Amino acid sequence: MNDIAPIPDNPTILREWLAFSERLATVLSALQEDQFLVISVKQTNRYIQFAAQGSDGMRAEVSSNAFLSSSERLSEGQMARLTHAGWLPPTGRPEASTPEHDPDGSSNFFKQYPVPINSRQIAEEAVAALAHILRVPHPGFLEYDAFDDADNALALAELGIKCASAEAPSDLPKIGRRLLAITKDVTAIQDLDYDEDGDIGIRFGSTAIFVRLVGDPAMVRLYAPLVSEVRETVALHARLNDLNAGMGHMHLFLREGIVFAISDIPAVPLQQAHIAAALPRFCEIVDSLGDQLEAAFGGRRVESEVMQNATIH
Repeated sequence: MNDIAPIPDNPTILREWLAFSERLATVLSALQEDQFLVISVKQTNRYIQFAAQGSDGMRAEVSSNAFLSSSERLSEGQMARLTHAGWLPPTGRPEASTPEHDPDGSSNFFKQYPVPINSRQIAEEAVAALAHILRVPHPGFLEYDAFDDADNALALAELGIKCASAEAPSDLPKIGRRLLAITKDVTAIQDLDYDEDGDIGIRFGSTAIFVRLVGDPAMVRLYAPLVSEVRETVALHARLNDLNAGMGHMHLFLREGIVFAISDIPAVPLQQAHIAAALPRFCEIVDSLGDQLEAAFGGRRVESEVMQNATIH
């Protein structure tokens, strides 16, 4: 593993970390319920993230090897030091340890801080993990992304580090290459590739799932055709509306007799943790919905085998 060099015993750099810890504590104390802060090591998937949970306190997480490439993986010693410092080890893989299936666990190393939260303590423990365990040499190696549960960006200039999502216009080819690498890691399918339409195609159960980049600013779009040859009726539209009301960022729509499911995820910055959480959940939900809609409204499942222009697995 290629670790970042440990911080030197340099008074100036130590002061920089102490100053950053103070700024982080101020920011954490101001986070509102359902607001999130992700602090990443530039050019890597390593991160510490914070979720403000109102009366449930605050959750902090350190990226586990489930989200790291082979060159970035934590060593056995680093993982032991995290647990020794009080970070609980991952309770399962990303596809299993979701908020729905494992609300008290995580696929990352994690700590749960009760109310009233001590933002100074949280910041100090996070900085200790960054500087002494993840071995980040200086706060200047960090960048942040912050947002709420509706994906509205939060500007936190007081952190004193670069905002990843405020970068210059997206380098779509670079993001596309990274998206493909992340999708391979999340699915454990190493021969995935883009098809001629710009889609990464995978199979989940009876459903063809597609991943692609769209828009400006760039978004990762997950979409799936579920049922074709469906007759447009008031009852069908009512059912789709009812489903959409409880599905958050995912929604269903009817186009030319085909019911589609779609979900968009911000691609700047492109976070492996976001894809690892969203893609398995999307696959499970849409495969089940396709069966339900076919049974209720007729039509025909859009089986993955008929999608000839995609690399389906």
